[in-house]
Amino acid sequence: MTDDCEYCREWNQAHPGDEPRASCGPCAVCQAPGHLKAHPRQPTSLCLCRAHWDELNAPGYRFELYHLIYVAILGIAAIQIYPLVARLWGG
Repeated sequence: MTDDCEYCREWNQAHPGDEPRASCGPCAVCQAPGHLKAHPRQPTSLCLCRAHWDELNAPGYRFELYHLIYVAILGIAAIQIYPLVARLWGG
């Protein structure tokens, strides 16, 4: 996995006399050696091991806490719109 990590590759090229770096740091989840990458489903770059990167990349829906804001917006909209619709159709 070191070969596809741009950060490790750059560090190893910049520090040829030092021991080659095999990972960017500890995984943010399990503290195993990981690499720093930008993930499309996360707001920031994360240092993740291969197992957690693959888990996060698995296809399918992932519930995140910020998704609750959409539920709140829909609820408020329904509460505001229902009386208007009921008044228009004589309900």
